[in-house]
Amino acid sequence: MAMSRVIYYLVNFVFSVIGFLLGLRILLRFFGANPNTPFVRWIYESSDSLLAPFAGIFPVTRIDGGFIIDFPAIFGVIIYAFIGYLIMEVVEIIAVRSEERIVRRKK
Repeated sequence: MAMSRVIYYLVNFVFSVIGFLLGLRILLRFFGANPNTPFVRWIYESSDSLLAPFAGIFPVTRIDGGFIIDFPAIFGVIIYAFIGYLIMEVVEIIAVRSEERIVRRKK
């Protein structure tokens, strides 16, 4: 049971970091952050590989005033959150089933 908890929290942590990076990218792009600054460049470079599967699905939309809506990143946040949820549910189901087997063996 302890190993499943570790996996559960690890998956949760990884997908939370992914969501944070993509969310930060969405905000930085929306407000027109300077991509030449080291921090913004690092966020964009770190999240580029995460968005590769979603490239070209939706356009990046520019709004008057320099605002940018990064629809691929928004879609990526949704998909990664869903994948993380599914993985955590599978880990939880496996943990419950293995615990039930242990309880049955003890009887």
